[in-house]
Amino acid sequence: MASKEKGVRQGQKTYWERKLSQRIEILTGNGLAADMIEKDTAVKKLRAKIRETINRLKTIENKEMKIEEMARTKEEKKAAPPKEKPKKEKASEKAPAEKAKKKKKKEEKPGEQAKEAAPKEDKAAPVTEAEKEEKETKKASAKEEKDVKEAKKETAEKPKKKPAKPAEDKKEKTEEKPAEPEQE
Repeated sequence: MASKEKGVRQGQKTYWERKLSQRIEILTGNGLAADMIEKDTAVKKLRAKIRETINRLKTIENKEMKIEEMARTKEEKKAAPPKEKPKKEKASEKAPAEKAKKKKKKEEKPGEQAKEAAPKEDKAAPVTEAEKEEKETKKASAKEEKDVKEAKKETAEKPKKKPAKPAEDKKEKTEEKPAEPEQE
């Protein structure tokens, strides 16, 4: 496995350069021309190894520079005065405020009764006393209906009585009682 350390990669670079120079000396000693030396497969492999090592060294240097820059910015942030953050409201304080807003919205919406009671603006004639009385009676009847509905709900919530005895018991009792004489 190739090393990721800069010192090791520099050592590899010098090793491959030394191997390349030895190979070139051997080939020149044999009397080969420069063209033939460049086409030699061993020379090509050695030059490829050197290129790989150089590229890896560049990557390592870029990574080191990035780490140094990050450390520098971290030190600058520590030296700078801390920014004051606005305090967040607690959830318990926020919830009642939201509930109050919802209640206000509900109150602002006119209900059926309020619609009936509100005078229409597009009427040109003033409201007569008879009309006022009609509206008041409608209000009163609506209120009574509401009270009746609430009473029905309350009675529905009460527990039911125990179920009656089976039908067979009732038949036996009716048979035992003497028939009442008819009165004429």
